Amino acid sequence: MIQYCGKDNNRQQAAMWQAMLMSADLAPSEHIVVNGFINSGGQKMSKSLGNVISPFDVIETFKGVTDFPEDVLRFVLLHDMPSFEDGDLTMESIKASYAAHLQNGIGNLTSRIMKMATVHGVVKGQYQGDIDTTREKLVREDVEKFDFHVAMRGIWAEIGGIDNYIQENEPFKVIKERPAEGKAMIGLLLLRLAAVAACLEPFLPRTAEEILRLIREHKMPEKPLFGRLGQ
Repeated sequence: MIQYCGKDNNRQQAAMWQAMLMSADLAPSEHIVVNGFINSGGQKMSKSLGNVISPFDVIETFKGVTDFPEDVLRFVLLHDMPSFEDGDLTMESIKASYAAHLQNGIGNLTSRIMKMATVHGVVKGQYQGDIDTTREKLVREDVEKFDFHVAMRGIWAEIGGIDNYIQENEPFKVIKERPAEGKAMIGLLLLRLAAVAACLEPFLPRTAEEILRLIREHKMPEKPLFGRLGQ
């Protein structure tokens, strides 16, 4: 059994609750994961200070720009917050992270790769790769340590690496001059995007499902996965 508790409740959960479980002839917890606090603006969230961030408000803020507002909330809690230490969130930091990592990150990358693939008729089935190996390499060790923050940072490092590959190698130009080589490059990009989506499944399930659907059905997104705030 895996048990989560806040750092201010460690003694009760790690000692007292385990004794209560054993006294009832129940198995004690196998793992106790201790979380830090989520602060806001450098202070502990408090109604009196007026700095409480409601998860419902976060979801509502992003409803108009993405079909996956729940995944936005999941993202900032997993990617922006340390797994075991205190972290800090404000609505301003959430919006900035959304723009940098979702809108201009995985959302933009998905559109770019699927545009190249659909325009030039490149499908993933033509290019085989071991997605499970990539997933284990990127996230398995960190997930087993319950360090989801580091796992998410690893996924976004891969997203940045794919984007850099496109910028440096320009497959959209190569395919016009050397079609076979360009198609192979785009096929590699599809595989890497599929691997990223597979890694995201436990963290951002709806986003991952949509990316895999687009790859499977060989389609571009009908609209950006993560649109621009303020439009």
